[in-house]
Amino acid sequence: MRKISSQVGAAVRPLAVTVLIVNAFCAMSASADIAATPGSPAEQELRAVEAQLAQALSSVDVEQLARLWADDFVSTMVGGHVASRENRLASLRAQKPDSTSSLIGTNERVDVRVYGDWAVVLVTSSWLSNGKRVGDPYQATHVWAKRGGRWRLVAAHISEVHP
Repeated sequence: MRKISSQVGAAVRPLAVTVLIVNAFCAMSASADIAATPGSPAEQELRAVEAQLAQALSSVDVEQLARLWADDFVSTMVGGHVASRENRLASLRAQKPDSTSSLIGTNERVDVRVYGDWAVVLVTSSWLSNGKRVGDPYQATHVWAKRGGRWRLVAAHISEVHP
């Protein structure tokens, strides 16, 4: 009899662990839904950092980008090239911003989804010169993590959007 009860106990333990994990995810999901309320402070913060990011990219403000990008930031560029934070910053430092350039990046649409201390932001943006679009718009998927009380971009994937 003892052998049967230990076998039943061994079979029930994984099920109990699974139930606990599912319950934990449900609790996390429920709290994430509360934070994802449109107009929530987290959404407003993320819209603000997305605007700062667009401005920093337009002006090639490497110091601001270094503040916004997490140490482990990784970016997948339009052509499929994958770059680390340090590689992207070095590449941008090598660029000489043209003070006469009228090229400006603008966010046309920003969709924010908050999941506690994590967020996914979908951004459709374009480059404008003298108020006119240059090339096709871009769709970026940004993954943000709240670290040390502020939002830091940990991953970006950028694709061209063809009409």
